[in-house]
Amino acid sequence: MPAVFGLADNNTSVNVSDALRAMAGCMRHHPSYRQECHVDSDGTFGVGRLSLESSKCGNWIGDTLAAVVDGEIYNAEEQRQALRAGDHAIQGESLAEMLAIGFAASGMAFFRNLNGKFSAAIFDRQHQCLILANDRFGMRPLYYVHLSGRLLFASEIKALLTDPQVSRQQNLRGIAQFFTFGQLFAEDTLLQDVHLLAAAGCLTYDLRQDRLKVERYWQLAANPVSNGASLDRIDEAFGKAVERSTKGVANLGMSLSGGLDSRTILAAMDDAQPMTTVSIGMEGSADHRLAAEMARLSGRQHHQCLLGAGFLERFEEHLRHMVRLTDGHYLSQCIVMPTLPVYRDLGIQVLLRGHAGELMHMQKAYNFSLDAEALALRDEAGLENWLFRHLQSYLLDGTEGRLFAEPYRQHIDVLARESLRACLTESQGMQPLLHRISHLFLSQRLRRETAMSLVKFGSLVETRLPYLDNELVDALFAAPPEMKLDETIQAHILRRRRPSFLKVMNVNTGTSVDAGRLGHFFGKVRHKILAKLGVRGYQPYERLGLWLRRELRPLVGQLLLSDRFLARGVFEPATVKHVVESHWNGANFTFLIMALMTFEVGQQEFLEDRGKAGNLFQKSGQYCPAPQPTI
Repeated sequence: MPAVFGLADNNTSVNVSDALRAMAGCMRHHPSYRQECHVDSDGTFGVGRLSLESSKCGNWIGDTLAAVVDGEIYNAEEQRQALRAGDHAIQGESLAEMLAIGFAASGMAFFRNLNGKFSAAIFDRQHQCLILANDRFGMRPLYYVHLSGRLLFASEIKALLTDPQVSRQQNLRGIAQFFTFGQLFAEDTLLQDVHLLAAAGCLTYDLRQDRLKVERYWQLAANPVSNGASLDRIDEAFGKAVERSTKGVANLGMSLSGGLDSRTILAAMDDAQPMTTVSIGMEGSADHRLAAEMARLSGRQHHQCLLGAGFLERFEEHLRHMVRLTDGHYLSQCIVMPTLPVYRDLGIQVLLRGHAGELMHMQKAYNFSLDAEALALRDEAGLENWLFRHLQSYLLDGTEGRLFAEPYRQHIDVLARESLRACLTESQGMQPLLHRISHLFLSQRLRRETAMSLVKFGSLVETRLPYLDNELVDALFAAPPEMKLDETIQAHILRRRRPSFLKVMNVNTGTSVDAGRLGHFFGKVRHKILAKLGVRGYQPYERLGLWLRRELRPLVGQLLLSDRFLARGVFEPATVKHVVESHWNGANFTFLIMALMTFEVGQQEFLEDRGKAGNLFQKSGQYCPAPQPTI
């Protein structure tokens, strides 16, 4: 995807120009990317950027500061005017210039007022310091490695691996997180020495002292208010968030499904703004039917991306491309991969997504979904136990605790729980207690899982998330948790902005948004029956479990039953064989099989294939077993 990258080296032990060239080479996922690089005259610092053709970001080189930015800042002009009012000279519209001058004027406090998603690197020549920063929610990944006398950073891990001194040692804590929760947590990656910059993070690397420090410039706080005021405040904040994401944008598109999140964005948009809506799914899926109806009601041009035989025939290609884009750190069904070129074919340059809408209805928030037990939580111990049980993606169910080979097996559960406990410290003292579940969803699910999903889309189009807006998130966390249990907030917004959308079935409930409790119950039953009967317009958007058992069976065997995979020493061969054969015989190990295949392809792409990863791990053209995880 579009990326920033670079390094600071205090002993000129590497050729910075060559290093930047190698880093850019392995992140160029499309020939249309523009590339900009800068190396300081003394050869100690270099930055680079890859960007989409439509991007307005860029490098900025000043007398004492140099900066590079990836992403978008929706209130950039407001920030420029404030800096100019304070007698700070800003010459143009470069985001890099604005961030560098703002940081020089106010330090990391300047980043608090930025609304958008970005990652940035600023080099202060006078003090020989490199500063890395990102947005409040960390939605633009920025990875770094600290070597002796050198710091490398990049938007993709594979770029860091171009340096032969970067260790390929696997991180067992990261592996424990991935196979327990289906995602990574905190700043961990699957490699021991590679770290992800924290959300609202500001890393300062002192080149002379070879010392780094990571600080946070913003923390979320919750301040409950009354129900009535909250609904109005949320509606107003949401309207502004949608306007910020769409105003003046040409070539706009939206991923539209049959759920609530994308329809609420569409409801809040100006009808006069041209936009193309796109739905994804199998032939006859409910999402296609419902998205087409909402596009008709709002007067939008609609396009359906069908997952047919061609998708399954090219599944390995889609899987490998997904792993390359996400560095193997994302557990995906790969269903969006064939749609990525479609956005460009439709002329879409900016794509709206409904991610983070779950913050408005936390009873439908994946493994974070609130239930009666969660509503009864009263203490820290109960919260941790509830989260640990619910956040598990059940990847390890049915393996009887024997998926991992000895001696790693005994550490997996302990490391996963320690990771969760460490993440909970960030929201220590936040009241009411249920806010801490929403906080964890925001800080971990969205930053570590959703951000990886955006990496895929971002490889060809700019993505925007109206729900992850500073003002809107503040308003949502100021509302009582009880308001965010069901459709209350989004029904309120739809009722005020586009009542016709209330009558369109919500694919997650099987009935209209304004149906009562009884209507929801019978609607869900009806939808389930019609789906099982194969009625067109009521089908799911994918059948991954069946495909892995049937059409994709050869690929599963090729990847997971090969000597190459079974000899890695990370997983117990007998258990892997049991999982694969049991799924083929009717058991459901869908997501574990996808996680194992993602892990294996990642090993092949980044730790073995010298040509693709650009590293020196493979020796003399021979296969080398992957380095074992550190315990």
